[in-house]
Amino acid sequence: MQGNRVFSQLIRWRWPTLIISLLFFGVLAVNAPKLTRDTSSDAFIDPLDPALLNRERVEEIFGLADPIVIAVVNEGKDGIYNPGSLNLVAWITDQLMRVGNIDPDQVTSLATESSITGTASGMEVDDFFETLPVAQANVDRIKTGVDNFPLYQGSLVARNGKATVVIGELIDPDLATETYQEIMTLLEEAPASPGDALHVTGEGAVAAYLSTYVDSDASRLNPLAAVVITIVLLLAFRTLRGTLLPNLIVLLTAGGTVGAMAASGVSFYVITNGLIVCMIGIAVADSVHIFSQYYEEISKDPLADGKTVTQRAMSAMWKPVTLTTLTTMAGFFALALTTTMPPIYYFGIFGAWAVGLAWLFSMTTLPAILSMLKPKQSRSFRAATEERGLSLNVTGRLMHRFGTAVVNWPLGVVVTGTLIAVIATVGAMFVVANEERIDSFRTEEPIHIADRTINRLMDGTYYLDVMIETEQAEGVLEPAVLRQIDQTQRYLETLPNVGGTTSIVDYIKRMHQAINEDDPDYYSIPDNKNLIAQLFLLYSASGDPSDFEEEIDGERRLALIRANVAVNRYQDNSVLVQRVTEHLNESYPVAGASATLTGDLNVDYHWIDGIVKSNLLSIVLCLSAVFLMASILFRSLVAGLFATVPVSMAVLFVYAVMGVSGIWLGVSTSMFASIAIGLGVDFSIHTLHSMQEKISAVTGSWNERLVTLYASTGRAQLFNFLAIALGFSVLMTSTVPPLVRFGALVGVAVASAFLAAMTLLPAMALVFKPAFLHSNQTEKE
Repeated sequence: MQGNRVFSQLIRWRWPTLIISLLFFGVLAVNAPKLTRDTSSDAFIDPLDPALLNRERVEEIFGLADPIVIAVVNEGKDGIYNPGSLNLVAWITDQLMRVGNIDPDQVTSLATESSITGTASGMEVDDFFETLPVAQANVDRIKTGVDNFPLYQGSLVARNGKATVVIGELIDPDLATETYQEIMTLLEEAPASPGDALHVTGEGAVAAYLSTYVDSDASRLNPLAAVVITIVLLLAFRTLRGTLLPNLIVLLTAGGTVGAMAASGVSFYVITNGLIVCMIGIAVADSVHIFSQYYEEISKDPLADGKTVTQRAMSAMWKPVTLTTLTTMAGFFALALTTTMPPIYYFGIFGAWAVGLAWLFSMTTLPAILSMLKPKQSRSFRAATEERGLSLNVTGRLMHRFGTAVVNWPLGVVVTGTLIAVIATVGAMFVVANEERIDSFRTEEPIHIADRTINRLMDGTYYLDVMIETEQAEGVLEPAVLRQIDQTQRYLETLPNVGGTTSIVDYIKRMHQAINEDDPDYYSIPDNKNLIAQLFLLYSASGDPSDFEEEIDGERRLALIRANVAVNRYQDNSVLVQRVTEHLNESYPVAGASATLTGDLNVDYHWIDGIVKSNLLSIVLCLSAVFLMASILFRSLVAGLFATVPVSMAVLFVYAVMGVSGIWLGVSTSMFASIAIGLGVDFSIHTLHSMQEKISAVTGSWNERLVTLYASTGRAQLFNFLAIALGFSVLMTSTVPPLVRFGALVGVAVASAFLAAMTLLPAMALVFKPAFLHSNQTEKE
């Protein structure tokens, strides 16, 4: 009765209600154009995480930044050691220095680096490219210089001579997309010789490519999801208002949510594409139930006016819609509370916000508009001609037959469901946690091809760094410290996927060899600290002392060891980081020097490790939230247990699919459980609410009462399932592989939750006869 009074007043003041709701939407949506984008890997880690703070400190000290790596590859007999390829390197280097967002002092290539050569009087530092263009006569000199300096082998030039890289560091990472596009345009005009191939990768390029990748994906996916859901609505109601008005709620919800994100300063992340489709499915779900009740009311009383029909429909549906809203919001909040990763945190927060907005507009804007329209019957809800009530259409008859089978064999359904749960649990045990950033792209994408090609030929474009810190100026030049750095490098080079390492030790060894007439026996660390300091003075006589700035700081108190790694995959990084950490703990401090593990790979390891640790907690918290909310709303702990059964089955089933099919538990797939619970609980709550009503209001045996819910609630649940599942299936057409897997898994989860709600809940009710379904009623048999 309270619902009647509320909606009576709302309909009475429908014009002010409509205007206020649209103004509220406008205030939020006007901010949408301000939404910024963040496709960097750093977006996934807590800004205060020690791994990130250490890496940022190292980058500031040694002048490092996100790189864009351009590789010149020539698979010919001489590789890149020919005038054409080397002049191409010089041209790319010159053009890259002219790009506005590339630091010209941080461009590295054969055209910027120097060769150290021993002479009778000591050593000389000469540019590899003394003259341009590079003539054939100079090619052998350049090759000899590289061959004599291990520092450049694998990091600057492939060890087999088939490739070399030009590395440019970004000044402003936020302009990565524009910078990448400018570079790609320049490379279209590059004077490449026959046999030369150009590939572009690096963290700066990956982030930029991913940004445009996501944009084009979103511009296609979101309209497609809207079209699919519109078709489902048209099939469900076969009326214009039943098709268009739910889309209006979707628009208000999506626009209001995106606007709220922008107003809050939250960026658009890669996984936000999944949130958009989530919002569409969430917003349409409430409308499906409301419109199903609306057309049932019209069929029951064809002569009733728009106000009356709308008031009756909303009075009947406000409670189950509100119950599902609260439980779904709880699921999304649980996702936010169990993660330290900003993108997933905000996914949970604004997922809950979207659920709340969908409820608000469904409870106000939708009835305000419906009450203004003249009632018109839907062919899907024909008026009854017999005392049986509503005559059934095709889907109604289908669900009725389905329900008849369930209520006739309740024990068999419960036993079958239990067996499926056991089998799914076994399959779920094969799930493996893993993540690879380049896996965000299809294998045929240029960025993916570039990454695989360059990492196959070079030592690796991913970095694991170790910063050595001493207490005193010139402390790094102590022979004992340098020998420990050298030992650490040799250890790193024994680890899987580490192609090579670089540090100030490589320069010192080469300089020591050069002043001793290039005798290989002197490619070593001098025992005398003063001699080491003199080597730097000799270098400055003909070379640029800033050549060392990425290996040692100005006070020579800090030094950096950089390991080039060919693969950035969580499982590999986990082994690598743990073994290096153990080595550093055992080997340092030494001679007053300490060591800190840092670098991109260390940061990536830590944020992905957070997924593994928080995933199970997220599921437990989400299920607990569903249990508590349902228990409170139905005033029964048993009801809470019933509500968790379909969503638990959904989670188990999807884990089983992941385990059997080899889908990793990664960034996108880690969220499916919480989202599946948030979306799937809708089926649990609506089914339980309808079961409670049928047991209370319908006469006959429990079987006869429960079978009646299938033609009405069951039919609405079917179209709700189709709208959400088909909406998420749109993600399977995405060009972003993680979103494809995310869409498929959530689709499977929603299907599992729907089937479990429609089978297990009525069957369990018939087997166990829980008191919460008839606590205030006299059981009629």
